Amino acid sequence: MVLKNLENRLERLFSKPFSKTFKSGLQPIEIASRILREIDLTRRLSGQGPVSANAVRVWLGPDDAERFDGYQAPLIHELEEAVRQHAVAEGYSFPGPVKVEIFLKDELSLGEAEVAVRFIAGVAQPKFICSDGRSFVVGEHPLIIGRSPDVDITVNDANVSRQHAEVWRTPEGVAIRDLGSTNGTVVNGHVIEAVSLSARDEVSIGNVRFRVELA
Repeated sequence: MVLKNLENRLERLFSKPFSKTFKSGLQPIEIASRILREIDLTRRLSGQGPVSANAVRVWLGPDDAERFDGYQAPLIHELEEAVRQHAVAEGYSFPGPVKVEIFLKDELSLGEAEVAVRFIAGVAQPKFICSDGRSFVVGEHPLIIGRSPDVDITVNDANVSRQHAEVWRTPEGVAIRDLGSTNGTVVNGHVIEAVSLSARDEVSIGNVRFRVELA
């Protein structure tokens, strides 16, 4: 499912010239598949559950590197998102932020790639991701969600209170609190007052859905 979602995003993200560019040789979806395979093979068990490698290096040959020229930045973004989504689906956590890098290796032929993954500790920057594509870093100060244009995350829905809920960072990750809204804040189908969030949780406020990205 993660790979299918990635394929769909790539089709929407790039125009017809992109499709023509990648007719032959190494395909973006093949790179993602190899990365996720390495993620699974190298996962470790901890007291908090399975931990996934978070630093990925990909080596391409000269021919494929030339074909990918101009597309690397959006491709890296999508590959990083695929790693995060795969971790959510499998219940993995990360030791630090997810990072994908692409390098050139002259010895590799067209269609060949090498992938290496590492566990690199670091301070994650949790994000609150909206279903409409907006993304907000959860930093030192709480993010207020509501209908008012003056709040941090505006939801244009008459069923949402002007100041509906707030999201803030905790030592364990991210938490959310309802601010006495009229119609309530829903997490995984349940109305809540305050609760800690994991990457698997879905938050519903009015007509917008939210999820947490912890790395």
